[in-house]
Amino acid sequence: MATNQDPSLSSRRDLYQPSEVERKWYGIWEKEGYFKARWRRPQHPLSSRPSEESWSNLSNARKQSVEIIERSTASRGRQNLRPLIIPASITGTLSATTSEASQFDERGLEFSEISAMAFGDGSVQNQSDTNPSTSPSLANVEEASQSASFDDRSKKCFTMFTPPPSITGDLHCGHALAISLEDALVRYHRMQGFKTLFLPGSDHAGVSVQCIIEKKLFREKGKDRHQIGRPRFTKHLNEWKDEYRGRISSTVRRLGASVDWTREAFTMDGTRKKAAAEAFIQLYEQGVIYRGSHIVHWCPTLRTAVSEHEIGTLEVNGPTRIKIPGYAEEIEFGVLYYYKYVIVKDDNTPRWIELATTRPELLLADSGIAVHPSDERYVRLIGMSARHPYSGRLLPIVGDFTVNPKFGTGAISVAPGHSEKACEIGRRSKLQSVVVFREDGTVNEAGDLWKGQQRFELRQTIIENLEDRGLLLKREPCKEILQICNRSGDVVELMSKSQWWVRMDDLAEEAAEAVREGRIKIRPESVEKEYLNWLEEPKDWCISRNLWWGQQIPAWFLSLKEEERNALKPDESNPNRWMVARSEEEARKKGELAFPDMPFRLTRDEAVLDACFGAAIWPLSTLGWPEGGDFREFYPTTMLDTGSDTLPSWVTRMVAVSLKLTGEAPFGEVLFHPLVKDQEGRKMSKSLGNVIDPVDFITGCTLEALNQKQLNLSLAPSSEELDKTKQFQATCFPDGIPECGADALRFALVDSTSESQTIFLDARSVIKCREFCDGLYETVQGALRMLPGDYKPMKSAYGQRMAQGIGDRYILHRLNTASRDVEGAMEEKRFWEATRGIKNLWCHHIPTYLKCYHSYEEDDIDPDRLSAAETLYAVIDGALRLTHPFMPFITEELWQKLPKYPHDDTPSIMLAEFPKRSPEYEYPYAEEEFNLIMNCAKEIRSLCQENGYPEMIKVYIKSGCFISQQTLEKHMAELQQQSGVTDIKFLRSGDEAPSGSIASPLSKDISIHLSVGNQPDSRGDISELQLKLKTAQRTVLRQENKLRESALRDSIDERDRKVEESRLEVYKARVKNYERVISDLSNRQA
Repeated sequence: MATNQDPSLSSRRDLYQPSEVERKWYGIWEKEGYFKARWRRPQHPLSSRPSEESWSNLSNARKQSVEIIERSTASRGRQNLRPLIIPASITGTLSATTSEASQFDERGLEFSEISAMAFGDGSVQNQSDTNPSTSPSLANVEEASQSASFDDRSKKCFTMFTPPPSITGDLHCGHALAISLEDALVRYHRMQGFKTLFLPGSDHAGVSVQCIIEKKLFREKGKDRHQIGRPRFTKHLNEWKDEYRGRISSTVRRLGASVDWTREAFTMDGTRKKAAAEAFIQLYEQGVIYRGSHIVHWCPTLRTAVSEHEIGTLEVNGPTRIKIPGYAEEIEFGVLYYYKYVIVKDDNTPRWIELATTRPELLLADSGIAVHPSDERYVRLIGMSARHPYSGRLLPIVGDFTVNPKFGTGAISVAPGHSEKACEIGRRSKLQSVVVFREDGTVNEAGDLWKGQQRFELRQTIIENLEDRGLLLKREPCKEILQICNRSGDVVELMSKSQWWVRMDDLAEEAAEAVREGRIKIRPESVEKEYLNWLEEPKDWCISRNLWWGQQIPAWFLSLKEEERNALKPDESNPNRWMVARSEEEARKKGELAFPDMPFRLTRDEAVLDACFGAAIWPLSTLGWPEGGDFREFYPTTMLDTGSDTLPSWVTRMVAVSLKLTGEAPFGEVLFHPLVKDQEGRKMSKSLGNVIDPVDFITGCTLEALNQKQLNLSLAPSSEELDKTKQFQATCFPDGIPECGADALRFALVDSTSESQTIFLDARSVIKCREFCDGLYETVQGALRMLPGDYKPMKSAYGQRMAQGIGDRYILHRLNTASRDVEGAMEEKRFWEATRGIKNLWCHHIPTYLKCYHSYEEDDIDPDRLSAAETLYAVIDGALRLTHPFMPFITEELWQKLPKYPHDDTPSIMLAEFPKRSPEYEYPYAEEEFNLIMNCAKEIRSLCQENGYPEMIKVYIKSGCFISQQTLEKHMAELQQQSGVTDIKFLRSGDEAPSGSIASPLSKDISIHLSVGNQPDSRGDISELQLKLKTAQRTVLRQENKLRESALRDSIDERDRKVEESRLEVYKARVKNYERVISDLSNRQA
């Protein structure tokens, strides 16, 4: 087959030569990173019909497809025309397939995945909602032929959704790994004939994005959100959202994810907002969601509650001054302050109780003192009271077994409004809960004397006051662990707040039961125990956030007008005053029923839902719940792929909430893939600044550009983390990142997975995969050149015209084995085994087969020619389809170059059948026989070259194994062809090799003897053989050590041990043969 490829080209930039179809996708190939085009951008492929001659050659189905596309695009005009969804000839009404780009040239309409459904002009369409006026319409695409439809209800469904990346910045290589694994699974099942649905989307990341915009505003304008107002701030938020949703979608496209872009979701688009509100209402009506006051993690800088996964820890040992947002001076931590309270006695005799704390500012919130009930120092004081030095209220002294007698003095002050532990003590002892801070961290009315002071300013004030009054006893260095908000850098304040909560007890039990009963399978199994542990003692989940960016809570607070007239402040913590409804009208009706004949005012709760709540219903909302549609057909989804770091904050909650709302688990299987980490062992994180954009690997990036990207990160890391990142980049990418392409990145990341839950990012592995891609491309191009110029595969003779020669049987058996192994690895989610099987096929078996493949004359009708051509085609076709789930771009490009079977209209490799193990390709002994022939031929060639005997050579083969000799005799023609020696004879048992012949052992049973009439001085032969003897002796030692170490570690199974022992015997036989030959030559020389 003629090709454009010049074998002399070695430059990566010139490796691919574009065809006419590829030229029409200039922008896509250019961005993908493999194909560097130097041609002008052509007219869009759908901008005109083909010539009349080409049109007449099209099948009726394809003509109909063209006409449908023309009709569906006519109303939108042809300027900036985007490729439409692949017509119904492939996908029916496309309710379950991906959007697939269409191609068109003078030969007719063709379809190709090319850049994974990217738009032809490379732009990105941002959709907040599904809008028929701005997105390709599925309704206009009609069925164009009788080919298999993805709407076939009898087909099994395979449904996945991408874990929605947050719009806090660009994607990193951790996201690239997830996308590569998920897309490989989707493509694999699509090629297996499943009806597939792969849903893309992104998350609004409420706290994170709002924090980014606030920092950006303060940096650029010196203002915060309250100064510019909510409307203008929301405008900035939407601008950010539009930009980064587009950038994320662009990266997903460049990675080749075959997602359905017509169903792209965003946690704050119309459909998802409606689903979140409905979920909230249903859970509230079932008593799962409630309004209550509990301890929350509060960030005074952001003025909102934050979740535990948004909090980091900072450990200080001894007095340490730390810069805190909002304070001019650094604040000291790591000090334990000892102070005393006076005990109130009936006889008015002064008596004191000594206490210790690291938080003197919380003295204003004290409502009791706790000691251990068995602490002899205080047991007589239990039941007495101490007087608060500032408020004057009495503080009961209570006994509680949670108190640590060894901490401080053994007596602690109890502030139930500012500590989870204190809250539990207060609940058991019925102590009053006092909160002394406002939302911004300043002192509230409970502080009286110091109202309005910042909390850490209050600390210094309290210390000085205690000292002046003689109540401060001493200071002592101590270890202190601070909770730091990852978003703002502020110290998190624990405080009791009236918020919306989800009761997790019953939900957690149902979620755990779903795994125990096998309704959800978790891989790897090691994570299952961790999953169940998280659900053993669940805490109620705070789902409300005091933000301006998020899904507003569908609840209205009812205040009575009588209270307003009397200047009474209604109690917002009273759950009876909250009306949860789908609209204000519905809330008003509920209010009238609850407070009949009492005028009231409704005020909508300005708080928004935690972003994790929208993520928890992601399997439902992406399928259109609660209204049905896709939800009825595709729920529950097949599986979820995610990182283990999402287990507590997302996966457990998603299972629990979905079970409660639908009664079904949201997916049947959860795959936790490894986390990508840098060389310091840190997880890829935008907040740490150690992320690498996948696009940098696809298109290449200099070291200076990488450093600059870290400085521009939306979540700016600390200077210490930034220094670590620069060091990491300088170590891993001293010369920057070379252009590698999407396929190389995908394959390298997938190949790096293993049973370990960690991947250390290594640019060298990606570069090696780029070289693998180059080798694969050249291998296929070379194979296509070997096919006869008029070659057409004959499907009717499939299997009958193949496997005539030993080489054919060998490679078909290897393809069959690879298909079985890759399929098994994909089913078991052992992706690294699949990629290694593919590499072994392309790097070893196919090149070995090509070495023995003969080319024939154009007019040759030898059946062996037909057999070899059919085999070669079947192998290349099968190997490309086997590789496609992992490397979509290069396999699509090469597969389109293959000649097609008659009546095969499959438009894209992504819709071709995945290779399956076939009984007709089973040749159990073919590989052993072929390897024997090739190894024997290789040894003959090596022996001839080393001894300088290119002509007039006689080769004698002596075999102690009858079967091996019979095999070599049967395939003498192949042996002669591969060795380049025609005079080959076999020595029978008892026969000796001709005198003066040079011997070389092939195995413990076979030796090869080289004999010529006029041989050179044997001294040179002895020197060569002595070098070989030393090498063989070293090999024997290594093999013995390998077997010894494996036995000690018990790390080898019985089958592998026998193989290794067999190799050792071969190596030992070689040593003996070399010694014997050297001895014979030495004797003759003497």
